[in-house]
Amino acid sequence: MKIIKSFISVTFLLLVWFGIPNAQPQFQPQLHEPGTPFYHVDVARFPTEVQDTSQVQVFIRVPYDDLQFVKYDSVYRASYEVSIVVFDKEGIQADGEIRRHEVEVQDFKTTNARDTFDNSRYSFALHNSTYKVSVGLMDMDTRKTTYRKHTVNLQEIGKDSLQISDLVLVDQVDRLEKGNMRISPNVMNRLNDKQGDVYLYFTAMGPQGEADVETIIRTTDGKEVRTSQDTMRLQRTPREKLIRIEREGLSYNKYEFHVRLNQGDHTADRKKEFRVAWIGLSNHISNLDKAIDQLVYIISNREINKMKNASPERKKKMFMRFWDEKDPSPETEANELMNEYYKRINYATEQFGSTIREGWRTDMGMVYVLFGAPNDIERHPFELGSKPYQVWYYYEINRQFVFVDDTGFGDYRLVTPLYDTRYSAF
Repeated sequence: MKIIKSFISVTFLLLVWFGIPNAQPQFQPQLHEPGTPFYHVDVARFPTEVQDTSQVQVFIRVPYDDLQFVKYDSVYRASYEVSIVVFDKEGIQADGEIRRHEVEVQDFKTTNARDTFDNSRYSFALHNSTYKVSVGLMDMDTRKTTYRKHTVNLQEIGKDSLQISDLVLVDQVDRLEKGNMRISPNVMNRLNDKQGDVYLYFTAMGPQGEADVETIIRTTDGKEVRTSQDTMRLQRTPREKLIRIEREGLSYNKYEFHVRLNQGDHTADRKKEFRVAWIGLSNHISNLDKAIDQLVYIISNREINKMKNASPERKKKMFMRFWDEKDPSPETEANELMNEYYKRINYATEQFGSTIREGWRTDMGMVYVLFGAPNDIERHPFELGSKPYQVWYYYEINRQFVFVDDTGFGDYRLVTPLYDTRYSAF
């Protein structure tokens, strides 16, 4: 028997991939079609003892709730395939791997768990150059595939005598023989308020001897939260280092780790962003005050100001109470309506930004947030005697919206009255 999971049906347009070589692995976030499993990806670079060669590791984490489970006798099974292709800067395939994953659980409730994941790791030894890494995940039941594409620059990894890998946020560490570790990467780079111990993991290599390790945690606006000092002994092959993250003082916010390695006159450093959230909050929210502002399409300015002016703890409770009252499945941990709203907000921000306002604040962004992706778009960019305009059609609700670019700079304004929002999911 096929399990049909409830979700708000919205068709999302794929975002266009663009990649610019940078010091850290970069990727363009992409939204996925209904039926295609959502997954988290993190890519990290590690130095090796082989001259002019580094290792790229791809970490993938798939929530059970985003897998398509099918019942077989007394168990539920899901199957998906991961395909990774590494292209060099000439566009020629340099490496790759395809792997099938099978997940089996005993009860239906587990198939809807958002805090249970299937984790995997892929490793590639590559010459120190610039690469584009394409990660595809196909659900074997729906045969739909989502792609994530990253740009990875390895050229700076091996250029100095003192080398440090990218930083990896780790949920669990198993100690192995001979002092080695087996880590379970966090992948999402997000901590919640009920999570246990979390660590920062990296490797480093250099001239044999002691090196000083300085760790700094800052908010993304530059406020220093905590610093710590440590040492590690280096050698000409990579050594592992694990730093326990003290949770005290880290409230809901976005932060940046900065690890600096000093040995004599040599210095190497790496940075990594992460955020602290709380259980039940949508993964699509990174700033609470911003998320409250973005409620403008479904509550009044008076209610928004009341929420924003409350104390931090009361603000959090008011925000969560608002969404709890709209939760279509209160028996589950995830609030599907909240997730859908902020998923649309993020997509609108990426797609509809103009020279004068953020994408979610534009008229196109507003319509997208309220009604989702249109069934059809009619574009008229260069017609003689007419300003550029678009018509969005929503067949299910028998509505159409006309947007006109009065300035010629892509700032499309809605000319069709938004007189009826009863067909919005919110």
